[in-house]
Amino acid sequence: TQNLLESGLNGDKAGDAYNSLRVLSEDLHLLLLDPERFLFDKEVGEHDNADLLYRKEKLYGRDREESLITDAFCRVSRGKSEAILIGGFSGSGKSKLVNSLRDRVDAVGGYVLTYKYDDISKEKPLFGVVSALNQLCAIIKERNTSKGLLAITNKLKNAFGDDYWLLASLLPNISLLSFDFIVNEKPASETINLRSLCFTLVRFVRVLSSPVHPIMLFLDDVQWADDTALDVIHSILSDTRGSCMFFVGTYRDNEVLSNHAIYNFVEKLEASNVPTKKFSLTGLNQEDLTTMISDALCLYPRICKPLSDIVFQKTKGNPFFVLEFMQSLCTRGLLWYNRQQKRWVWNESIIR
Repeated sequence: TQNLLESGLNGDKAGDAYNSLRVLSEDLHLLLLDPERFLFDKEVGEHDNADLLYRKEKLYGRDREESLITDAFCRVSRGKSEAILIGGFSGSGKSKLVNSLRDRVDAVGGYVLTYKYDDISKEKPLFGVVSALNQLCAIIKERNTSKGLLAITNKLKNAFGDDYWLLASLLPNISLLSFDFIVNEKPASETINLRSLCFTLVRFVRVLSSPVHPIMLFLDDVQWADDTALDVIHSILSDTRGSCMFFVGTYRDNEVLSNHAIYNFVEKLEASNVPTKKFSLTGLNQEDLTTMISDALCLYPRICKPLSDIVFQKTKGNPFFVLEFMQSLCTRGLLWYNRQQKRWVWNESIIR
């Protein structure tokens, strides 16, 4: 290390020579932090393919947003409901950001419910919300003892009384909690309208959610959700009698107009005094992208920065596009693992 530094300062610069103590200390920090990645050579067999070693568990460049959703969930776990709407282009990492919270929710005894909308979801307006809440019954069944299930069943019976058939009609998995909730047919002349459906689901969430067991409802691609689905979610979040839910919705903000139901939904939540935040994910900045590529190539950031700058120009830092572009460079032979040098190399002039 001393020789490399001295050769750089004396003007006799090798390809990897350091030109300042600051750059040297940055590399040493990485070397000590992750020697497997930055110190030891990668042994790749003659007929084996080297892999790009991304840190799949790491959220690059999303520290602020990760703190926002984590802090919001912490407030919900103290006994109130909140909502966060996250916009961004496809591939910007919205789902990965939200899913980073899953382990924390599970660790405190919370329930994570998810549903991903698609472009035909409006043909079944309420299916997404009902399907997500139906998951809750299976989760509760899995986590509780017979004694715990009996206590939960009694709470539901007390809350619904003779209307238990309505709950069973909406959420078939409720029968997992007790045979008493199996309904072969609904009472004569009884129908389920939107108002009764909302009231039923609000009561259901009110009974099963608490500061000890907060519910996180994650709906992905809500730009395809129907107005009625958002109305049901609003009813649950604005319940002032004990519901404890953290709602997170992600959407492609480049695919919605200013009059989209999402914005009306946010206005209604704010009017109902439900704490609500809305932000968008953009592409990674150049520094975060360089860190991501440095990890993938197991090379110090200063070495792979020229490649990172090109990737940034081509992808604007969109994480999904970065992964696709890097893989395409490997496929086209423009980025490859050199077994003699024991490191990744690339053809910069052609890539540009």
